[in-house]
Amino acid sequence: MKILIVEDNKIALMGIKKILSEYPNMEICTAENGLIALNLLNESESELPHFTLLDLNMPIMNGFEFLKEIKKKDNLRTMPVIIHTTSFNTLDVKMCEELGICGYFVKELDMVKYKSNIKLIADYWKEAKK
Repeated sequence: MKILIVEDNKIALMGIKKILSEYPNMEICTAENGLIALNLLNESESELPHFTLLDLNMPIMNGFEFLKEIKKKDNLRTMPVIIHTTSFNTLDVKMCEELGICGYFVKELDMVKYKSNIKLIADYWKEAKK
């Protein structure tokens, strides 16, 4: 299973990667902002990620801008994207839903809940891939 994580916070990224390291045969690609992620997807000659875990608040190209860009491209439009952010803002949730996301998770401060959320996402897509 291939996953793209778009996250600018290095500590959060390390945590996500550590949690996902429990899953064998999982290829993890990372990008620190939406522009880098978009370039990776456009340059990739291999299959698209099974899902993308996307932060909203990033420099250069934020999550909203990234979502808008992938919806313009036929080959990226249906790629599953799950938002993983600190934003509790209902307008952010609504805008993301309008842009076709598959899920919206708020980053938990409680590490047990944080780990549980990441594993829930990975388990769901692992089963969906079958």
